[in-house]
Amino acid sequence: MTAKIIGVIYCGGCNPRIDRRCLAEEIEKRLPPGCRVSTDRATGPWEKAVLICGCPVACAEKPTLKRLARKWIRVGGTTIDLESVPAEYMADIIVKKLRETE
Repeated sequence: MTAKIIGVIYCGGCNPRIDRRCLAEEIEKRLPPGCRVSTDRATGPWEKAVLICGCPVACAEKPTLKRLARKWIRVGGTTIDLESVPAEYMADIIVKKLRETE
């Protein structure tokens, strides 16, 4: 059986308000068995992906990214899909969103 791959794209990190790598690691820890994250765009296009930007500007959100995944979850600082979220709950909320369309 092939692992289900969740794409992860990072911003450049010029103004981080969150630890982007730590968040990605926490997401991966919480994924169900058979799922893994990948930052390798060659493994796409993905069914789902997470754009992890360190600040609310989310400058890495470009139209060219849209074709890399069918469903995107946008992290911008301490927001997920433009809603403020306490940092300690971010990974759980993202994984819940990833599982919503299973």
